[in-house]
Amino acid sequence: MKTADSDRPPLSSFRTEFPVTKTHIYLDHAGIAPISLRVKKAVEGFLDECTRSGAFPYPFWMSRVNEVRKACARLINADRDEIAFVKSTSHGLSLVASGLDWKAGDNVLIFESEFPSNIYPWLHLKARGVEARVVPSRKGLFLFDDIKKLIDARTRLLTVSSVQFRNGFRIDLERLGALCRGRNVLFCVDAIQSLGVLPLDVKKCQVDFLSADGHKWLLAPEGIGLFFCRKELAERIDPPLLGWKSVENALDFDHVDLHLRTDALRFEEGSLNVMGIVGLGAALELLGEAGMERIEQQVLDLGELIISEAEQRGLELRSPRDRASRGGIVSFTGEFDPLKVRDGLRAQGIMVNVRGGALRVSPHFYNTKEDIQRFYAAFDGIL
Repeated sequence: MKTADSDRPPLSSFRTEFPVTKTHIYLDHAGIAPISLRVKKAVEGFLDECTRSGAFPYPFWMSRVNEVRKACARLINADRDEIAFVKSTSHGLSLVASGLDWKAGDNVLIFESEFPSNIYPWLHLKARGVEARVVPSRKGLFLFDDIKKLIDARTRLLTVSSVQFRNGFRIDLERLGALCRGRNVLFCVDAIQSLGVLPLDVKKCQVDFLSADGHKWLLAPEGIGLFFCRKELAERIDPPLLGWKSVENALDFDHVDLHLRTDALRFEEGSLNVMGIVGLGAALELLGEAGMERIEQQVLDLGELIISEAEQRGLELRSPRDRASRGGIVSFTGEFDPLKVRDGLRAQGIMVNVRGGALRVSPHFYNTKEDIQRFYAAFDGIL
């Protein structure tokens, strides 16, 4: 049963979950996010069990892994057996790039301004005779007409980030998914810059593959992420890594029987990062309590404040002003050295970043308007 927003605790009550707020203003969730006390407690609890009991709690750990897998599936409206745990976004994307049955002469569409994790696996296919066609960047955005022009009968897959890492440009995944499905093109999404801050429904958006690490907006530790593979496509991906867990009868150690699993768990070739999964699970619980719709509105509200203050100072906005076209990132530039400003802000305990020659600010739901005002006061002082 879905919890009504009126029954949820106020978002301000979650700020105490993040001790980083006592000493810093953290506005770089598009980079590496701080973890919560809840995540810390969960990971420490797991380590304590390992220390005191060795593998005796192993059945409980596997039950916990199953619950976190279900939570990942709920987050994106997938089924449990469509979720595999991966070590990074790159890991998941590479499973698709390496595992599809490409033919010489095929092509894949990539966006010019993508993060390298969503470029290199596809460029590497050149050795197999696959062409990577580049959708041009139009001032950090792309046009659907450009995509339509590049699709032909040999286009096998289109891959894109749900939110662009430089400027926060939010992709219309539903429209893009419909285009791909209508043209019989596979649709792959790098969701690391949206999961945890924007709702995403893989069924509604007709996504075929999705990958996202947990260390940004999901507020989880580094080194653990989720990979979604639509169940109808799992057997079309030949796993580039195989191990004892890749097969149907994984626990039958005395008989070798190479029958690969037919779901996304075929991509979990060996022992899992249980500690990371436990941390990810705790992070998802926290986000679930806060409510994704409320998180989205809070982050977009803070983004509007960042934009308003930037425009009052005559700064050049790199991010879309329209809420529907923007994720949690706001980037701007002006008559200042962004690297010098970034370093000056960090010296004062304010974490932001620089991407594409612009200052990038990315608040999360536990941040406040006061955080933004203090950021700009420090920014003005540096200038």
